[in-house]
Amino acid sequence: MKKKTLLIILAVVITVSLVATGCGQKTAVQDTSAKGTPETVKVGYYGGTCEASIYIAHEKGIFQKKGLNVELVKLGADPLKEAIATGKLDVIQVSPALFKPIEQGLDIKVTNGVHTGCIQAVAPVNSSIQGIKDLKGKTIGVDAIGGVPMALLSVELGKLGIDPKNDVTWKAFPGPQLLQALEKQDIDIFATWDPFPELAVKEGKARKIFSTTHDQHYKDQLCCFVGVNGKLAKEKPEVVKAVTEAINEAGKWVQENPKEAARIAVEKQYISGDAETSGQLLGDYKFISDPVVSKQSLAAHLKAMKEQQILDPATDIDKMVKEVFIDMK
Repeated sequence: MKKKTLLIILAVVITVSLVATGCGQKTAVQDTSAKGTPETVKVGYYGGTCEASIYIAHEKGIFQKKGLNVELVKLGADPLKEAIATGKLDVIQVSPALFKPIEQGLDIKVTNGVHTGCIQAVAPVNSSIQGIKDLKGKTIGVDAIGGVPMALLSVELGKLGIDPKNDVTWKAFPGPQLLQALEKQDIDIFATWDPFPELAVKEGKARKIFSTTHDQHYKDQLCCFVGVNGKLAKEKPEVVKAVTEAINEAGKWVQENPKEAARIAVEKQYISGDAETSGQLLGDYKFISDPVVSKQSLAAHLKAMKEQQILDPATDIDKMVKEVFIDMK
């Protein structure tokens, strides 16, 4: 009898041990923070003020808290498509300039929004140009041909009946050199990421004619999103969830501490310019981590780009949103 009782007790102990081990393994897969070794993730950035969530998630240990070992990669001349395809990059902050490549097959998924604002266009203070409607026949400076500022301005030009391909001329200069090109009259206006337009205005050399932060159509619409390598999203969804949560948590911190976020970004040399201006800009953005709002903003950008024939006329916007957006909740 005692032997039988002992065998029953032993069986129960073994069963409990196996269940506990199984549960432990499940938790490790679903939550990267439970792993002994942090998951290495390569996060790309361009050096814009608006990428503050990435800088802060790194500097404040938010990535690490989520069980991630993040390697920040400064993006330069290397084609983004190649970086994604070869696995050199796992995560970036996505903006409308990438929607056409995504339509054409670039394997990037969107997991949430980040914030509103961050693109502005300025003209010389004494220029006769008062707005987008005055740009026909003009030369527009941008930081990159096919980049976000060019994509957004192309949409706005099209709405006013100005052909962005034939009615204007585009010239590309590095962001810090756009003001110099404006002063030399190589261009009539320029459009680029913050902080460069704002710095030109603060120096009294330019005035705003377009702003995604303040213009009625854009001020409540997300311009930037969390973008992840499609391969990573398929193979390691728990890592993608952790990255998304980290960037969104950092975004909330930036919203509450814009001046401190700017100070850190400038001191750590993620961005150029002065901390005061960048802090002001960050304070004007709305950091929103809402999947519903993110989907709506994504769809709105895609619809506008299709209407202006930047996207293929045959593209099904609802289908594209469904294929590209991954709700991590």
